[in-house]
Amino acid sequence: MMLKQKIGFAGIGNMGSAILEGVLQKRVATHSMIMGYDKLPGRAKEVSKLFKVRMARSAEDLCENSDIVFLAMKPQDFPGFAEECRDSLKKGKSVISILAGLTIKSIRKKLGPVPVVRAMPNLGAKMGESMTVITGHDKKLILAAEAIFRGCGEVVRLPENTFDQVTAISGSGPAYFFYLMELLTDFGIKNGFPKAAASRLAVQTAFGSALLARNSKDSCAVLRQKVTSKKGTTEAAIKTLMRKQFGKIFHAGLDAAARRSRQLRKG
Repeated sequence: MMLKQKIGFAGIGNMGSAILEGVLQKRVATHSMIMGYDKLPGRAKEVSKLFKVRMARSAEDLCENSDIVFLAMKPQDFPGFAEECRDSLKKGKSVISILAGLTIKSIRKKLGPVPVVRAMPNLGAKMGESMTVITGHDKKLILAAEAIFRGCGEVVRLPENTFDQVTAISGSGPAYFFYLMELLTDFGIKNGFPKAAASRLAVQTAFGSALLARNSKDSCAVLRQKVTSKKGTTEAAIKTLMRKQFGKIFHAGLDAAARRSRQLRKG
């Protein structure tokens, strides 16, 4: 899906530039239809040179020359951006936000009655493999947001009242998998493996398992059961984890992440 709207990226740090790169690589929009802005001139110059897109002179300039304003700055920079740009976001403009903790209601309170889609991508965007959840009420803007985020991974629509749980599952999710790979690596090192070999075993096993889970018709539970032979080594490990209530402990961690998300949202 090639978008006809002009997209203005407000904030082009790691996540913003990863999404911008996906948009261009997947031809969701052409270079001429994209403009960027970053409060750090050096960063703006670097991204302009790398992706061959125009840079706005100011946040206001960006908003005036964009149909869709993509909010990707740090959340603490949003109030100043909103104060500068509120009058520029007139009829026909719309907003897509990846600002953590800022609800659609809070964004509209600062920017005025513009259509807003809220999105939560994750770190996988850097590799073109993000899991992004989006929510909003404007159907045309939802379709545009889906096209943009498909440039850097997969997209799911969910209600906004699930976003604290989304944070716990996919927003913070990469760290859980990194931690599991870290534990596998540490076990190898403890048993005399060279660090590089232990890490390679852990990371490649995780990578292959993820590909299998994504491409199989079976659920993760069924895949686990298929690889767990009766009285075998895998069963010995799984039974120990279950006996130690690993599932309960892990879910307690997810609950803590969702709870912290609610606290941050409420300030």
